Amino acid sequence: MKKIGSLLAISLLFFLIACSQDASEEEVIENVLSSHRDVNQYAADFNIDTSDLTRTTSYNIEVNLTEEPAALHQISTMEADGEETTIETYRVDNEMYTQEADNPWVKSEAEEGEPLFTPSYRDVVSVMENVIDYAEFDSEGGTYTFSYDGFERDIYEAFEEPFNILLGGSDIADEDMSLNFVFEVDKSDYYIENLEYNLSVENETGNVEINIQVNYDDINNIDDIEVPDEAIEEAS
Repeated sequence: MKKIGSLLAISLLFFLIACSQDASEEEVIENVLSSHRDVNQYAADFNIDTSDLTRTTSYNIEVNLTEEPAALHQISTMEADGEETTIETYRVDNEMYTQEADNPWVKSEAEEGEPLFTPSYRDVVSVMENVIDYAEFDSEGGTYTFSYDGFERDIYEAFEEPFNILLGGSDIADEDMSLNFVFEVDKSDYYIENLEYNLSVENETGNVEINIQVNYDDINNIDDIEVPDEAIEEAS
């Protein structure tokens, strides 16, 4: 009996060791870049801060969404020059209900082909695919991380369109810019948990700083999104 117990204990030990081993960099990349195929729902928190010689602007978006069938609840807050503006939006299929600050709810129709949300989780995975060759991989800690610090034009361009980064001119020299990014990936399901991207431009015209943070939660675990009765009645 003792021998059987010892064998069971050894088997369990090997099983636990195998389960605790981290995946290789190649395995992580393969799983992350295909993860968007499984993602239909998520909650996300976007923070984008920009600053230059004239002003600092902070933009926050809290969004819960289901891609199919299309449904979204979004709260957008922008703060600039000490003033704050908040817009709340519901969308179910192609019907949209929007309220700005304390104004009445307004109903509208989503334009044909209008994306549910930009940048989507798929867009962020696409950005990661375009910059992954520049990143350093680290499996220590609670997440897999891919990070970079320096400047490459390809990285700047990968983030530019999905995040609508406008620097006010295309003649900015590479040597005037620096950037860094970190992608954090959940070790159990290979979904992107967090993204941080920082861009700095410094030349004779002044300094520009852009800081982006994206946090994902509740992937494929979102409650049904419904437009509140108050919004429907007020917009009628």
